[in-house]
Amino acid sequence: MSVKVFRWRAIGPLLVLFVIACVLWWLFADSIARREAQNVGTQMLGAKVEIQDLHLDLRHGDVTIRGLTIASPHEPFKNLLQADEIVADLDVVPLTEKKIIIDRVAANGLRFGTPRQTDGRVATKSGEGIAGRVLAETHDWASQFQIPALQLATGKIGVDSLDPRRLSTTPAAAALDTRADSSRRVWQAAFDTLRLGPALDSASATLEQLKHARATDLATLNEARRAIDRLKRARDRVTALERNVTRGTANLKSGLAGLDSARRRDYAFARSLLKLPSLDAPAVGAALFAPAAIRRFERVLYWTQLARRYMPPGLLPRATTGTKRVRRSGEDIRFPKERALPRFLLRTAELSFLLHPNAAQPQRYAGRLTGLTSDPAVYGRPTTFGASGPQLVAGGLLNHLRGIPVDTAGATVGGITIPTFEMPGVPLRLDPGAAVTQLGFNLNGDTIHARFAIRSSDVRWSRDSTLANTTIGDLIWRTVSGISNLDVEARLAGALQHPDLAVRSNLDQAIADRLRAVLGAQVAAAERQMRERVDALVNDKVAPVRAKVNEAQTQVQAQVAQQRTRLDELQKQLEQRLRELTRIRLP
Repeated sequence: MSVKVFRWRAIGPLLVLFVIACVLWWLFADSIARREAQNVGTQMLGAKVEIQDLHLDLRHGDVTIRGLTIASPHEPFKNLLQADEIVADLDVVPLTEKKIIIDRVAANGLRFGTPRQTDGRVATKSGEGIAGRVLAETHDWASQFQIPALQLATGKIGVDSLDPRRLSTTPAAAALDTRADSSRRVWQAAFDTLRLGPALDSASATLEQLKHARATDLATLNEARRAIDRLKRARDRVTALERNVTRGTANLKSGLAGLDSARRRDYAFARSLLKLPSLDAPAVGAALFAPAAIRRFERVLYWTQLARRYMPPGLLPRATTGTKRVRRSGEDIRFPKERALPRFLLRTAELSFLLHPNAAQPQRYAGRLTGLTSDPAVYGRPTTFGASGPQLVAGGLLNHLRGIPVDTAGATVGGITIPTFEMPGVPLRLDPGAAVTQLGFNLNGDTIHARFAIRSSDVRWSRDSTLANTTIGDLIWRTVSGISNLDVEARLAGALQHPDLAVRSNLDQAIADRLRAVLGAQVAAAERQMRERVDALVNDKVAPVRAKVNEAQTQVQAQVAQQRTRLDELQKQLEQRLRELTRIRLP
């Protein structure tokens, strides 16, 4: 029998399928990879990722991307970055384990903040996915800051209606009124249970007998001693009641002090409704520059929190959304292993970018990124970034190796033209020109420390034509139009959920002094009117309660003092008469 080495009926179709697969790969691999790269990048970053051309060369392990554009997730018609060309050296073997290991990336012609024709935001519109949730969280975080409004455009100080139901003094007075009634009933019941009448009547009768007794009337003398003992026990009960009354009155007095504190809170609440311009220099700085600083902090926090979601710290199991099915799609849970390759790793990236792409002579900068991975604890080294160039120093570190992540970044950029922005509440526009910008950021677990600063010596001011003829607008214009230097600093510190924000600038004191000179009397009058309105609403509730507390305290203390005086007087008379009869000084 002849042995057939090849089964041509099977090998033939396999060869045909292999040839068809190779042809399809040759024709469509780049298109499929480009489309998938765009989809994955858009989903991860929360903004559109567009690629003009992508070429795969798996035989040499090269991936070339040309015309990369990443839209900004925060601004509708601006790109986060554009890249002319990105070349990556890919390790092919880990692809068989569904792992992407990139040894080196070279990116040329990076440009930041370029305009675009369409809105590239995705997470802002859909709110879905990790990027959408992180964006919503950072928006909520930024909205917690209470920025004082200057209300300078018209110079009017308005007084809104004050709702008595929103005042805290009224319910506090009602609660204290109930406490005063309850305390007075308890004290009166305790006083009635003393039953001092029989003891006083018995002691008085014994005293009358003792006045006519002789030294040999032993029964009368013994009864007098027992009467003194009864008076002493009654006095102890009165003393205990007096202590309880003293503690109770102290609590009621603290309640009265609480009413004063509630009234001060109501003053502050009512003042917030008056739309008063703040006359303090720190508040002026916060009103003018805090919104711009908070926007910077919010964007840095967005990228930091996004990095923490995609680069979780430690070796904890991680759950991801499973494959979509009609039923029971579920979640995929992956358990990282030590001394194994991470699912994604970019060992080194060399970046070349421009910060003045539209200038006559654009300046080129260089950067380096190392250790970008989806499993920092598995990789064992933090992610670092550094960039340098003319008037540029920048660096960052993402240390997610342990259970508490530490993210640090900082940059100083000089000669950058900052776009013109409007001053909140002021009919002016500020053009900082070529300024020096500094940004420092540190997020250690849930503790944040951040700093944002702008310094410029070529400031230009312009007026809003629609609000230029107002009194306050003219005042502010005369104050700042001659200032050519700008020095702004914003600091953020504390727990991430409720940090403290402090803003200062060289314009604060100048504007505050002018406002105080013009609006000081008007603000004081408005505050006086506000206090009078609050007092008119709460005095009818507070005055009766205060009188009731004082009355209850005086009444009970007078009753206790009166009975104590009677007890002491009877005891003193009995003891004196016993000493006269027995000539023995009682202890």
